[in-house]
Amino acid sequence: MMRFAPAFLFLLPTLPSQAQTIVWEDPIEVATSEFGLNNLRMELDATGLPIILHGKTGSSGGLYCTRSNGNGFDAPVQITQETGLFINDSEGPRMAVDGDLVVVGYQISGQWAQGGRTVLSTDGGETWGDPVAISPGATEDHFMPTPAFDAEGHPWVAVKWGDNPTLEGILSWDEEAGAYGEAVDGGSAFPGGIACECCASMPFEHEGRLYNAVRINDNNTRDFHLARTDESGAWTESLDIDPTNWTINSCPASEAEVAVLGDGTLAFVFMSAAEGGSRTYWSTVDPETWSLTGSDRIAPDLESVENHPSIAADEDHCIGAWERNDGGYDIWVGLGPNDEQGPANWHWTQDNVTAPLSGHSRKPVIRVQGNTVHLVYQRPSEGLVHYRRGTVVPDFVNELGTELWSCTPFEYGWRIEGSPLPFSWSLHDALGRTAHTGTSPDGRVPASFRGAGILDVRVKGQRRAFRVQR
Repeated sequence: MMRFAPAFLFLLPTLPSQAQTIVWEDPIEVATSEFGLNNLRMELDATGLPIILHGKTGSSGGLYCTRSNGNGFDAPVQITQETGLFINDSEGPRMAVDGDLVVVGYQISGQWAQGGRTVLSTDGGETWGDPVAISPGATEDHFMPTPAFDAEGHPWVAVKWGDNPTLEGILSWDEEAGAYGEAVDGGSAFPGGIACECCASMPFEHEGRLYNAVRINDNNTRDFHLARTDESGAWTESLDIDPTNWTINSCPASEAEVAVLGDGTLAFVFMSAAEGGSRTYWSTVDPETWSLTGSDRIAPDLESVENHPSIAADEDHCIGAWERNDGGYDIWVGLGPNDEQGPANWHWTQDNVTAPLSGHSRKPVIRVQGNTVHLVYQRPSEGLVHYRRGTVVPDFVNELGTELWSCTPFEYGWRIEGSPLPFSWSLHDALGRTAHTGTSPDGRVPASFRGAGILDVRVKGQRRAFRVQR
């Protein structure tokens, strides 16, 4: 026999860092399916508008840049006329942006030594220059070129260098020669010195030094380590940023992402399977002390399959997105403050932003400028990339409205009356952990939950929360 306690409205100080939420606009297509959904990347241009990289395999495929115009998206621009590009979600082209400078790194399929290329745009991706071979005379692998910009705006590239063993190679741009120099070993300080052979690297510049987050292969331990140049520019420093010590004799083909937080902390997100399945993690690093300051699973209390986390930070906000499979892939987003505590707050603020969509939603990329959030993700069944724009707003009760929301129990859960329909809901246990989420088209919230909890209802920028028990 069910036992119900009264449900009543209250605000949410009991749930950590839920002073703000993201109100999402409806998803729109970035481009039609003829332009593909693979190699999905996104960065923001100098004005804060998204630049999206995506491609399609096969003889009719190609690699495209699609720019936002603020209301929708311009027609995709093919960034190179070369054919036979290696287009693959985990190992394919990568993009870096510095203001209006955009660089893309890609590989000609089968040409693993000499087929690495970069191509540069100086106008935010509207037009593209000629491709530049990164290693035209190489006799050993220079695979999976991942570009970045240094402090002077010059491109540099991280590659998987050689074969048996695979090292982490770094190629810097020689301005005088107008070409890349020869690869140097960027992973000599790693345990074992060997890079994971098919996990893309995450190179970036910070305060005059070059950094690179790399999944290593130390006797099949697939940890992420952070490499850094010393004051002389040599790659002599390494820090373990993944405490999970995951051992596997094959490559997981996944990468890390990084954001520089407002307090100077470097925050990373990545996948590991150290706890028996694919899970997403965050780690924070203090570059001043060169130390790991924190690390945990994004959702430590859930046992769903997770992968492909993304991170962004600006002004007051640190935001994460990742995919979770609870019988189908959906995109989850968490919001926290733009400091060292930001990623730890995602657990309390996470929302399933694709719950109303049928079919799978995968491989998200999230970016933020001010209070505006940009999210893209794959829709595999449709062959499309979806884009959603969100706005970070304070959680509030609409005090100007005259309507009252109520929550009453029924045999299979609770019924919300007085709210617009449909609405999104999440059910938290007494400790604030998310137990169930969903979307209600008719005001009913079905749940098999037992015990005391909090039912959180959101719709059109409004929010109510009710203490419930059954």
